[in-house]
Amino acid sequence: RQMMMRAVILAFLLISLACVVSQPGMPKKVKKEHKCSVCRAVVKELVKKTGPAKKRTESKVIEAVDDICDFENFRVYEFPPPVMVKACGVFMGDHEDAVSEAVTKQGSQTVDELADAVCLTRTKVCKGVDLEASSKSENGAQVYMDNNPLRPEEDEDEL
Repeated sequence: RQMMMRAVILAFLLISLACVVSQPGMPKKVKKEHKCSVCRAVVKELVKKTGPAKKRTESKVIEAVDDICDFENFRVYEFPPPVMVKACGVFMGDHEDAVSEAVTKQGSQTVDELADAVCLTRTKVCKGVDLEASSKSENGAQVYMDNNPLRPEEDEDEL
């Protein structure tokens, strides 16, 4: 009986793993444009979640970093949320300490200046990426539903 229970649990875990690995919309490879975009998004989201720079503490930043790669944080950025989530995992795996420290010590920098400092200077993930193209799409933020971009008229109809 115990052996049967282990087999059922093992089968369940294998099926769950297969579902996670084969999620539609997940990129096979994280491109440097994805890492750059997610870097800038992570900085912006962390600043938003942790409040004013003068009142920001290391513990607030660490707490916000814990769930920064969640799907909900990337609904309005240059790439669809599944792409951003995957890129976020890769990016934060490599640069979590640098990002946390920079956001904690933001000082008088604007969010864009902080994003430049983190993404261009410190981690260099935006080096060689056309930031003009990125900023155009961030200002005219793209909203995604079911991994497909919504056109503005579709978005208005749903309101």
